[in-house]
Amino acid sequence: MALAISVVIPAHNAAATLGDALDSVAAQCYPVAETIVVDDGSTDGTGAMVRERYPWARVIATPGLGPSGARNAGIAAAQGEFVALLDADDVWHPEKLARQAAVATDAAVALVAADWVREKGQPWPPVPEAVPSRPVAYGDLLVLNRFQTSTVLVRRAVWAAVGGFDPSVDGAEDWDLWLRVARVGRVVKIDWPLVVYRDVPTGYSKDVWRVYETMWRMLEKHRESAPFGPKAREVLWTWHHLRFWVAFALAGDWERAEAVRRRIGAERRWRWVPAATRRYLLPFLWQRGRRRLGGRT
Repeated sequence: MALAISVVIPAHNAAATLGDALDSVAAQCYPVAETIVVDDGSTDGTGAMVRERYPWARVIATPGLGPSGARNAGIAAAQGEFVALLDADDVWHPEKLARQAAVATDAAVALVAADWVREKGQPWPPVPEAVPSRPVAYGDLLVLNRFQTSTVLVRRAVWAAVGGFDPSVDGAEDWDLWLRVARVGRVVKIDWPLVVYRDVPTGYSKDVWRVYETMWRMLEKHRESAPFGPKAREVLWTWHHLRFWVAFALAGDWERAEAVRRRIGAERRWRWVPAATRRYLLPFLWQRGRRRLGGRT
């Protein structure tokens, strides 16, 4: 029996891109129980476009709640056993849900994610018959947000049990939810690109300083539950400073990079920098370089 999957798409002024996202839902080779578009305070006719061109999608209007509030409203209205999240500017491979459903039939699995690529012009590569997948532990997720939101299929009962997305950490709200889910259920990642991520310059996560600030509020929620000793945790927290310093430096934003450097000093973290560099920063830069060359994010 097929899993009942509800698709939830938050959309704010997304009339220009939402059609491609919905077309990719319609193209799925796995049955979709329902598709819910959350029109979150749009002023560009997003809701009207969906009603006119995609009458099979249900539109829910919300008053500018932001990503967490919009997703929560959509998931609360959903009826499926699982919810597949899709951002309004991304698209899915036609086999995306089918490959995830095959993994999610295991009752212990709470969340299934996949890999992704940045927007590209060429056709999708064929998906091999046997696609590798691997469990992702809570501690692994504390090191880095491993999933792009549009790749995630989550069990709706687990989403409800952990309290849904937290609007107080918008900017890191997705990462926070994956962490809370990983504490109560099995999380699996399919190591094959099944989503195209469109890197929109005006996207909600493009204010990197806001994401940096929000991340700390989010991480503090997990400080006591982190499966690391005191020293290892300090090295990990220092790594999160370092990766944003690198991001600002590479972007030429030296004012923000200097602000991160000052914060490292204010928190007396310089003694942890060498260990954080060896343990996390250098491997991260190596892997990120390889992924960029391969067209992945």
